[in-house]
Amino acid sequence: MGTVPAVSRKLASRQDRVFVVTCEHAGNDVPMAYSSVFASPQAQKLLSSHRGYDPGAVAAARQIADRLGCDLDSCQVTRLLVDLNRSIENPELLSKFSRRLPASQQQQVLQQYYYPYRNRVRDTIAAAISVGSLLVHLSVHTFTPRMKGNWRPIDVGLLFDPSRPGETNFCESWRLGMLKVRPRLRVVNNQPYAGTDDGFTTALRRQFCESEYFGIEIEISNRFFKRDPIQQHSIVASLLDQIPSDGR
Repeated sequence: MGTVPAVSRKLASRQDRVFVVTCEHAGNDVPMAYSSVFASPQAQKLLSSHRGYDPGAVAAARQIADRLGCDLDSCQVTRLLVDLNRSIENPELLSKFSRRLPASQQQQVLQQYYYPYRNRVRDTIAAAISVGSLLVHLSVHTFTPRMKGNWRPIDVGLLFDPSRPGETNFCESWRLGMLKVRPRLRVVNNQPYAGTDDGFTTALRRQFCESEYFGIEIEISNRFFKRDPIQQHSIVASLLDQIPSDGR
């Protein structure tokens, strides 16, 4: 796979808001130049697991982008080469496999995949904000129902910064809407991760104030996609039906 392709600036708009949809862990592709690093049985096993990508995330992200009428920005390169959802200083930016590369090749990975993706999404957001829109960024992920042997008793997580009232109100309204239409679906706030953990939305909040930018991560249990993709599709459709309609 070559460099991440450019994205057009097609944004969804509702009232005074526009939406951007991204999927940082869409696939588990290994570019040919780095195939030898992932040749071991251990690496191959991890590539096909959640450690290599987010199963079902890109399908959910496409569904959301299609419904909202905006482009999807995603990356099919495995997170085991470089994790686009981690800050440059995060020790997990490169996996134990890609850390074996010479420093020059590590920099090449960043220049070819990491910076183009992050800069492009940031520029798209900045362009929308520059014309006075509130930008709602939906970063779509999936998570494993069990982590280190412990069951995670949730189905969908809405991740946000609780110190930002706009994001808080948006997600709480969204959660309550889902509770009305699908009361048995466990939709929770800031689980299975904290919305302020290191991630792309967290980094973007440092660049854009809350009157301009809402950074929301959607986390869906991957058991739905693995068991029946139609079930995940139904859940995402309900989420889309319940997106809060109020502006700021």
